[in-house]
Amino acid sequence: MGYDDLPDIQPVGAGDWIRWCNFSYPGWGKTSAWGTAAAAGHRTLIIRSSLDVMPSRIMKSGAQQYVADNWEKMYSILDFLRMSNHGYLWVFWDNVSIHQDVLLDDVWEGTVAANPRRAYILGDNGQPTGPNLSPTSGLDRGEYGRNMERIQQWVRHMVGCNSFHFGIGAHPLEGQHPTNDEGGSLLRPYVQGKMMTEKICGYCNIVTFMELMEGQDDKQNDIQWRRLHFRESSRYYAKDLYDAFPKGYMDVTETTPVVPNMMAAIEKARGRGLGTQTPSRSGRGRRN
Repeated sequence: MGYDDLPDIQPVGAGDWIRWCNFSYPGWGKTSAWGTAAAAGHRTLIIRSSLDVMPSRIMKSGAQQYVADNWEKMYSILDFLRMSNHGYLWVFWDNVSIHQDVLLDDVWEGTVAANPRRAYILGDNGQPTGPNLSPTSGLDRGEYGRNMERIQQWVRHMVGCNSFHFGIGAHPLEGQHPTNDEGGSLLRPYVQGKMMTEKICGYCNIVTFMELMEGQDDKQNDIQWRRLHFRESSRYYAKDLYDAFPKGYMDVTETTPVVPNMMAAIEKARGRGLGTQTPSRSGRGRRN
């Protein structure tokens, strides 16, 4: 077999599957944006913890949800999406900034089950007599490290399914530029742990900051709308590997079909379609 016959060699591109991290402050419309995919007829799954609250606008969208408050359920939904003919075009994780703490509680529960002295003072009979408030109690680097490792692995495998578009929601936190040591401090997605934001952003081909905007209409009435920023500034990090948004942003109102409009802009920039969900038992999607 010659080099010309090697399989899977194809033109360089940003990928058939969107990997999108959208970060904004609570209540600014991240989850509502997810719902526009389902409202447009795309089968949509939202993975969340029981602490994440759902806005009323998404209730009638047709989106489905999977609530996972421990790592067993997180890996269960991962296996389901990898191995079953699930039919979802969009899967969203809403959102990592809150869910990471819920999953850290699960890691801590496992630690205490293996070593009760980490959380309790034990009597001579081995039973807890009270909380351990000494310096030896509480979470340490081991628990944080295990949680970080599992988040990295889970996101990496979700991206690797290549059978659905994947979105991650996050809250913002001011910190170092994710990819440029000389970029200074700016708003970026909050993922707990050293280099975690950089890694999550690195898995994505779209990173947006959703901002609540205020102004006046033509009749001088006060109005609000949201703006999805696809191009970074000195205030926030963003990226668009598809180069699909020449203005660097997309304005969003209550009725804007955010996800369909974004997909249409990307397909126009690519000159060809994005991935469409065609399930396969191997977990590897393909385009129709």
